Amino acid sequence: MENYDFVPVKDALLLTGIYLLASGLISLLFWLLYRDFTKANLVAFLIMAFQFFFGGFHDELRKLFPGSFVSRYTSILPAAAIFFIVIIILVKKRKRPLQKITFYLNALFVLLLLIDAGLLAGRMMARKKITDSLPPGFSACDTCRKPDIYFILADEYAGNTELKGQFHFDDSAFLNDLSRRGFHIIPDSHSNYNYTPFSLASILNMDYLDLKGKERTTPDLTYCYQSIRDNKLLQFLRFNGYRFYNYSVFDFEGQPARTRETFLPAKTRLITSQTFLSRFDRDIRFNLVTRWKSKRNQRIITYANLHNNENIYTLTWNLVGQNTHSPKFIYTHLMMPHYPYYFDRNGKEQTFEKLQEGNQVNKDAYIEYLLYSNKKLLELVDHIIKSSATPPLIVLMGDHGFRHFTEPVDSKYYFLNLESVHLPSGNYTSFRDSLNAVNLFRTILNTEFNQHLTLLKDSTSYLRD
Repeated sequence: MENYDFVPVKDALLLTGIYLLASGLISLLFWLLYRDFTKANLVAFLIMAFQFFFGGFHDELRKLFPGSFVSRYTSILPAAAIFFIVIIILVKKRKRPLQKITFYLNALFVLLLLIDAGLLAGRMMARKKITDSLPPGFSACDTCRKPDIYFILADEYAGNTELKGQFHFDDSAFLNDLSRRGFHIIPDSHSNYNYTPFSLASILNMDYLDLKGKERTTPDLTYCYQSIRDNKLLQFLRFNGYRFYNYSVFDFEGQPARTRETFLPAKTRLITSQTFLSRFDRDIRFNLVTRWKSKRNQRIITYANLHNNENIYTLTWNLVGQNTHSPKFIYTHLMMPHYPYYFDRNGKEQTFEKLQEGNQVNKDAYIEYLLYSNKKLLELVDHIIKSSATPPLIVLMGDHGFRHFTEPVDSKYYFLNLESVHLPSGNYTSFRDSLNAVNLFRTILNTEFNQHLTLLKDSTSYLRD
């Protein structure tokens, strides 16, 4: 229910099957101890309940006892172990049958299933598909050309004004290469937020965010993720017959982020992330890296972006030129030149030590990786233009500027980003020199899809950690 519309039915059913199999195996294991399936099932129920509800339970402990030992794994795990040992022993010693408690749990479980099934059926009946209607303020355009759209987001790609002012580096050679390929460069562009989820949510919704404050708090982050999943740009394009391809680090309806997967169905990550095993893997691996300096886990985390970049780049490359029955909208999100700065300008891999936490402030390494990124981006752009059957629409931009300064700088530098557009029409008369990110797709839709969207007043929001 909580993730309705975002987890495909077949994947949810597969996950259900995996959990039922795990429950059955746990029950069988305790039958060997008790020789009684009622007792074995009760213990299996408690273990699976701990697995399912751990995320919510742990979050509540953190709220009630922030920073306290009570909410730490060093307290929770021993307490949970003692609880289950006591339960296992008590169930083993109990001579009377467990009819009352098993009847209560079965009745409660069936009741909850019926309630959720009713609510789910109601949502399915009332639901209108996104493709059935346009978002408010948009209009249909049956006569518009519908080119394949490539939205390539190079994470933390700073604008040339920032590169000149803070890095003493001129990126004009790359910008000129883009211009020769038919791109229009917006010289004084900037994002509206200084963190990726906030910036992307505003870009895709072509609007400012209704935030609770000026900090990266959990409620606002959750709001951004929800805004990204169901955004106005995607609604408009789906109405116009576009098929969406999510090659990014964010979850969309039915299409999860392109990140490292486990043996569980990838598209159920929204559910599994709240379980004990998922939380334990995430949090303990973090401690293995930060506290206990586990080299193996350090390498896994350090090179995660590299592997994801390679996967996303390859997926985008292979999709270009494929003959599909509907126009394509491809969102490619590359964590480059974002830290870690894996390569120098010649493609030579940086040493493992130079990729560790703390090196994100290394401006020279950032520029080296930016120059490497330029080559990869140009190769991808050339492939898209050359292999497309009809002229494509390409947006190549950064989501915000460079952020890892060691000294105080003007806050504007956190927002100065790369923005460039390749339109099939070649009509860039509506593109202002200082066009901000929230107005970028408004201008594109006005130009290529005959929309009449008003450009929003320029504004930036600096968000604190």
